Amino acid sequence: MMKDMDTKSIHGKAQLKTVQAICIAAQRFYQQAAKQVSDGNLRYKFAELSALHHNAAQRLPIEAAHDPAPNLQAELIAVQLWYQHQHTTLTTETAQPLALFELYSLLQKQLSALKQLTLLMRSYSAKISLAHLTAALQIACDQLPARLKVLPVDGKNIQTKN
Repeated sequence: MMKDMDTKSIHGKAQLKTVQAICIAAQRFYQQAAKQVSDGNLRYKFAELSALHHNAAQRLPIEAAHDPAPNLQAELIAVQLWYQHQHTTLTTETAQPLALFELYSLLQKQLSALKQLTLLMRSYSAKISLAHLTAALQIACDQLPARLKVLPVDGKNIQTKN
């Protein structure tokens, strides 16, 4: 019985540490993307998302986690790797429209995993921190498609279809 509780604690902490790593990677990505996009509204949204992820990384109560969330770890790691890859790409070149369109899909995956993790957590402080992050990401995700309708590429505007 005690071993089962220790295993749950390890899994919950591992997943919250992965969420924290996602927040750090996302904060770096959005900070770099905000410097490179020419659209002021999109720059503001990226700066807002950078601050959101920075604050979430600082506030996640890693030590409070005691719950496993099966089958979420791989999804969380995939989100983290996308942010890390795109941040690395942004340091050597400007933001590409395809990556920005992928961003909306990635945010949907991130939201889905965070919602599931929030439901599975029994730690009140972890649940509250994840719920705040999830709510703020949902709002940003709802606003992002309108900001991605016109993306500048090499001085030209690309219009997306409505």
